[in-house]
Amino acid sequence: MTADLSALDIERRLTAIEAALPTFATKADVHSLRAELKAEFGELKADLHAREARLIKWVAGLVVAGAAAAAGVAIAVNQVLGPGVGG
Repeated sequence: MTADLSALDIERRLTAIEAALPTFATKADVHSLRAELKAEFGELKADLHAREARLIKWVAGLVVAGAAAAAGVAIAVNQVLGPGVGG
């Protein structure tokens, strides 16, 4: 950049800066955006925890149902084959 700028060059540069100035974020804008993002991540985290809890309950129920079915089959097979099996 040269030191011998004309008044017209200075005015053009100043106009360009003034035009761009409204697009710059302020500190308050950044804090507001951070707060919004933090809230969204909090909601996402809560949603993930709720889904995880539902999945754990579903898997636990499936295991209990499977164990009950296996026990039922074992009892039915034992009754059908009678007391003479294994002895």
